[in-house]
Amino acid sequence: MASVGTSRTSTAAVLRRALSVGTLLALAATLCAGVPAHAGTATATTTVTTRAAVTSACRIQPYGLIGARWSELGGENSALGCPRTSEVDVYLNGVWAGRRQNFLRGQMVWSPRQGPKMVVSAWSIGGYAYVDWRTTAPRSYDRFLVRWTSAADRAGTQRDVGGGTSGRMRVRVMTTSGYRFIVEGCDNGTFSSSCRQGWTLSVTA
Repeated sequence: MASVGTSRTSTAAVLRRALSVGTLLALAATLCAGVPAHAGTATATTTVTTRAAVTSACRIQPYGLIGARWSELGGENSALGCPRTSEVDVYLNGVWAGRRQNFLRGQMVWSPRQGPKMVVSAWSIGGYAYVDWRTTAPRSYDRFLVRWTSAADRAGTQRDVGGGTSGRMRVRVMTTSGYRFIVEGCDNGTFSSSCRQGWTLSVTA
């Protein structure tokens, strides 16, 4: 009888050890599966550090559609530079119309009436004032009208620019007081043009 009891005890002990090993192996496999292969490596650490350095140079961090376009233009290394203010809502005649943000050398607006992702940017550098806009998708226009005013041209000037969903143009700076731009997309008709979405919110370089 003693030998039978001893045998049963040994068998139970073996089973417990086997289960313990199996459980540990299963747990280890689960943990490994949840961690990317490159995690904790020098490459991964360097990538994260680089991204943090890029976004930490500016005290105010742009976000959303304005932030995305700002990054495409070069972020804090772009002609716009770092933000001077946070985004603010823009109202026209008491009705919400979009968002605007001021930068060191220009301004950006989200103007959704001309397209759900339409961002217009303006900046001044190298003796020129630039205006950049994109994208009017899903709409595409035959041409764009760009209008600007300044202290040197209070009556304003308007120019036709090639169509599509985006564009950019520049004007020679004749004053240091800033250039205010608005953009409108138009389609050519048989007898006249159709500019149904109206002018964008203004931006000042």
